[in-house]
Amino acid sequence: MNDEIYLRLSALFEKLGVSAGDGTSEKGELMAYCTAISALQNKLDLIFSQIFADTASGIGLSLFCELLGIDGSLSDSEKHRLIKEGLSQRYGDYVFGTMTDEIEGLAKGFSMTVDNFRITIRGSIKGNIGILSALGKILEKYLLPCTVVSFGGNGMDFDYWDSSPYLFEDYDNLKLSFDVLDTLE
Repeated sequence: MNDEIYLRLSALFEKLGVSAGDGTSEKGELMAYCTAISALQNKLDLIFSQIFADTASGIGLSLFCELLGIDGSLSDSEKHRLIKEGLSQRYGDYVFGTMTDEIEGLAKGFSMTVDNFRITIRGSIKGNIGILSALGKILEKYLLPCTVVSFGGNGMDFDYWDSSPYLFEDYDNLKLSFDVLDTLE
């Protein structure tokens, strides 16, 4: 139990006129509050340590590695070194419209509309299934976190997917969300 929490809650109990003497149910309640707050504080300290590259471990370290494309089998010290290196790279050289230009360059008739954090891509992949791989690379390169992407269609039927050169396992390698695959035209 954290003494600082106990002293603060004891002072609050006194201001309310509640006696929390030894052996009282009030003292037991106070101790239960202190234990719960201390456990929550420890959990929050752990969570906060995961959001900073210098203190991340476990899942936090894995997420930084995923973000920066770092091999997860490396040692933790090597991961930390590569994370610092990756985060120190210059960002901000994106030119407005680059993603739109690349989407429109996929094939004739392709366009993109943006509404806050929702992107709708219009265009047909029929006759050129290879567009999916190129689309996955564009989205991986430019898509902001928390942005939802979909096509403007109703999806393809099973006959279309059966005629594609992709096996079921290949779809993960395309790095396209279900929202994209389910709304293709």
